[in-house]
Amino acid sequence: LADLGGNVQQLHFALDVNGERRQTGDTSQMLFTVDRLIASVSQYMTLRMGDLLFTGTPAGVGPVRPGDELRAMLEGHELLRFDIR
Repeated sequence: LADLGGNVQQLHFALDVNGERRQTGDTSQMLFTVDRLIASVSQYMTLRMGDLLFTGTPAGVGPVRPGDELRAMLEGHELLRFDIR
């Protein structure tokens, strides 16, 4: 996250499904800060490079189907792209 040059407490993220923007949000809108979430989880397990923390979702949640392509963005940079099988 530091490589993106942004404040971890104010990062913009988005999810596209088949090229259509389905979700957008900002870490400043989260109930708990990113730092607090990492600290809490770290009490129970070791977090390693590549681990993902799922914390809930902004509006726009919906089903995905086999063949759908999902693309996750953070500060305009593509982080994940994968197809549903």
